[in-house]
Amino acid sequence: MGWLKKWRRRKLDKEPFPEIWERILGQQIHLYRQMSRDQKKVLRQLVHYFLAEKSFEGCGGLELDDTKRVTIAAMACIPLIGGVSDLYPYLTAVLVYPEMYHAPYSEAGVDGVVSEGVESRRGESWDQGVIVLSWDEVAYDVRNPRDGSNIVMHECAHQLDYEWGATMEDFSWQQTRNQPGMALTLKDEYQRYVASLRKTHRSVVDDYAATNIHEFFAVMSETWFERPDVVRRYFPRVDRVFSDFYNLEPDFGKFGIRSSGAYKS
Repeated sequence: MGWLKKWRRRKLDKEPFPEIWERILGQQIHLYRQMSRDQKKVLRQLVHYFLAEKSFEGCGGLELDDTKRVTIAAMACIPLIGGVSDLYPYLTAVLVYPEMYHAPYSEAGVDGVVSEGVESRRGESWDQGVIVLSWDEVAYDVRNPRDGSNIVMHECAHQLDYEWGATMEDFSWQQTRNQPGMALTLKDEYQRYVASLRKTHRSVVDDYAATNIHEFFAVMSETWFERPDVVRRYFPRVDRVFSDFYNLEPDFGKFGIRSSGAYKS
């Protein structure tokens, strides 16, 4: 972290956290209400930094107010409480549409033929430092905090993938002689999941996880924070590597930090 960013953060630390932001966290963020006093303090600090350092832009006529900005910032920062990232260093801007939006796509088929068109989206993450969100989808996630789906956490997981190369096979975090690293574990679990889905056509998580290894990581991440019981029961190896990677123990009725700041770069 550069000296200028450190200086700006020290200035923010001296400022009181706005009372209206505190009320928004209490009203909008289910996990915030479960956290200890120290965990809430960490999240407030991260939210303060996030709102100061990331650009927010309302698109499609959407007016961004404190409720929208603080809610999105909090959802983005919850996965960082254990120290996995210093506020997504490659992320610079958050674009928010009022509802599902249309975006062009270009895709090459196995035969090399490129198909182009326009598709509806509720969110996306760019490796150029941008996430795009539908506020309708974020608001739905606020109302349904235990359904295993969270668009902000999903897109921010992609940012972590860009930062760490978490799904690349040479990402050997926590690899030992007896335990494969995170990327190899994710690869094995992804292949097992896809094979099971093809056989049974049933999935305990969003079947968008079958799209590719990157979407598997993102879907598993959002599910782990909202429905950790599902991941622990059906994907115990993913639960193990996520506990190490995120340095957290999400659970019903509590939100634990195993040890603070282990993976900050």
